[in-house]
Amino acid sequence: MRLLLFALDDVDRVFDHRDVAEWPPGSLTTAERLGLVRSASGGLTAACPHCEDRHVEIVAKRAGPDGHDRLWIYCPEDLRVEVTPEMCRGWQVHPQGSAAAVASALSFTATPVAIVPDRLWRLGRIPWQGKTREILLARRLQDSDAASVAAHVGAGGRSVVLVPHHVPDDRTWPGRVPATISLSRIASIADGQFVLDGAALLSMVTEADEVAEQRSLLPTDPEVKKRIVRQQVKAEIKGHLQDDVLVAARKTFGSTRKAAAELTKQLGRPVSKDQVQRAIDRSGGLEALIDQDDSGSVDRRVASQSRDRAKKISQRR
Repeated sequence: MRLLLFALDDVDRVFDHRDVAEWPPGSLTTAERLGLVRSASGGLTAACPHCEDRHVEIVAKRAGPDGHDRLWIYCPEDLRVEVTPEMCRGWQVHPQGSAAAVASALSFTATPVAIVPDRLWRLGRIPWQGKTREILLARRLQDSDAASVAAHVGAGGRSVVLVPHHVPDDRTWPGRVPATISLSRIASIADGQFVLDGAALLSMVTEADEVAEQRSLLPTDPEVKKRIVRQQVKAEIKGHLQDDVLVAARKTFGSTRKAAAELTKQLGRPVSKDQVQRAIDRSGGLEALIDQDDSGSVDRRVASQSRDRAKKISQRR
């Protein structure tokens, strides 16, 4: 299973007859039935059975002395080597079939939707803490164009991305890093079926979410980070302005209930006493406001320095 997942993260990996001869008995048949592998496309080729480097050559067909066609390949050592039809067969991983196998293991009934052909699929959604999370399968995210594939996942970080083996660098993602799980850690073939360890998957997603929270609430992409920072600053400024209004009303009208009632009239929208109280709490509590009022009752209008007199300032302590 790990060998097939490695190949799924590779480009044009082909297994010849000598490769599959080393697999456990029945493995190739099972992999073909599950849709994980298919016959290799391309021309008729074969690996040299005599050389250690197993060089692959194009097969030539020639009529033999008995009138039947015989298959030959060129070899730099033996010049010409006869091969059998079985030796000319090759197998490679089937990306769409692999996506379907993963979706089936997750109990999704719909056919996986290819977002990027042969690279990224939308498998379905799973329930998660009262909501749902999208599950995707991505392959070859270690390639140079991985960022263009990852851009289709989105910047929110809520998706769960399954990869065959290689977990990409965090900088691959356009925003918040999603939970990225390697199938080589949770996938296996049991009783002739492709299965996933569901408990391990949920545990890994939870752990990935916690790491993302601890690492940073901001994404790694600079442009997205700037945009989110601007939004946070605007929200913080707006919150401070609202708190100033609520606190000032409390000071003016003497109680949270009266302040809420007067603000409701003046603003034309409901303002509750709980909102006023929360603004007071954020400002340090009622005692802090009383201390500010007491200290603010003393004005120093007589300047102690000549430069103060020139400016004619009134400073509150």
